[in-house]
Amino acid sequence: MKVITQIETARGKVVYELFSETTESNVRYGIKVRSDLFGETEEAVVKDITSELDFARKLLFMLADNLVLPSTADEVIEEFLAVSFTVNN
Repeated sequence: MKVITQIETARGKVVYELFSETTESNVRYGIKVRSDLFGETEEAVVKDITSELDFARKLLFMLADNLVLPSTADEVIEEFLAVSFTVNN
């Protein structure tokens, strides 16, 4: 896992990381969210989100801008992906 971008919010108590992983000849991006806001460290890691770096960065900044916590990161990422790939007629 190679960290590409790291964003700290809430005075460093919430950290968002965009990371890459190489599988065979493909590079895939994932996001880790870690929070120390409530006394215990809470962490969520979502791997293999996309192979597009710009898309992964957009998602990372959306999470940080909205202070998404690890407890809801999975659902927010899933919703973001669903909305991003929904075709409207």
